[in-house]
Amino acid sequence: MRVAALTSGHNTPSARFRIRQHLPNLRSAGVDVREYCPALDQAARLPGQLGKVRARYIPPLVIGQMSLNLALRVPGIIGSHRTDVTWLERNFVPGLDDMVRLLRKPLIVDIDDAIWLYNPLGKSQIARLVGYADMVFAGNAFLADWCSQYCSNIRVIPTAVDADRFAPRLTPKDPDSPFVIGWIGTSGNFRFLKAIEGSLVRFLSDHPSARLMIVADRAPTELSVPLEQLLFRPWNPTTEHLLLHEFDVGIMPIDDSDLSRGKCSFKMLQYMAAGIPVIASPFGMNKEVLSLGSFGIAAGSSDEWQDAFATFSRSPAKREAAGRIARDVLINRFSLNKVSENILDSISFFC
Repeated sequence: MRVAALTSGHNTPSARFRIRQHLPNLRSAGVDVREYCPALDQAARLPGQLGKVRARYIPPLVIGQMSLNLALRVPGIIGSHRTDVTWLERNFVPGLDDMVRLLRKPLIVDIDDAIWLYNPLGKSQIARLVGYADMVFAGNAFLADWCSQYCSNIRVIPTAVDADRFAPRLTPKDPDSPFVIGWIGTSGNFRFLKAIEGSLVRFLSDHPSARLMIVADRAPTELSVPLEQLLFRPWNPTTEHLLLHEFDVGIMPIDDSDLSRGKCSFKMLQYMAAGIPVIASPFGMNKEVLSLGSFGIAAGSSDEWQDAFATFSRSPAKREAAGRIARDVLINRFSLNKVSENILDSISFFC
């Protein structure tokens, strides 16, 4: 079977982890997959100060960007007509998703976020995109439920983690090293850290030797935590898995909204693969993952966040035990090999 995989960018997380990391396993199983990735990430901001201006104020530039994104899709359009199945990651072109009809069917649309909530032309366009698909890979149950209104062939495919790459550190941390609360993600999600800022500040004030480490595309200047207790590490695709080794606990705060329910708990899964216990808001898929074992703490209030920090900070043995359970759950449910098997089985539907 030949598959054309259309991704949205070289460093886009959904392209890297929903599609690209599975290609070697699929090819080994006899599926000839060719990825068509545009030279410019579809989510790239406009250059310079223009990137800070709301799109509605500069419609000619936005139209120009959409036109460029469409032009960059031409190789993928042509490639799809040379294969048996087209596998599309998220959007065809944001704002021009109705032109997905240029792709050859059968079409699999892969969705790992509530993309209808921030589509330029509203949810009706995403509904039509999903309705045109022959199958949808949904990253969690919430996404699957929404997509089922428009497509009858839905497969829940979680975002996988390569457990060989994201693995526990080989040597134990120095017992005298600071307790480190860690978070990895994009700066666009700093708002979730801001929401628990009070709990972080209070805990760090009470524990002067503790540290908060942020791994992201830029430093979190909007966070009012003591600078001497804030560690920033620039995100890099080649070192992201190694940076997790500095964490003692990984956190994933989110809010109770449809946008958050669309998230696929990928931060949590990365922490778990690295054998790190987690503290997470108990909403959406976070709640489902937390229910799979005693490897984390659900924190919904300010006091619960503080208590969770304190619990893990004072018990290295508890952290170690929770980390082992976390990794076992990850390997059994969300590992790369396990999810690749599910994808292979789903694609085989079109044989």
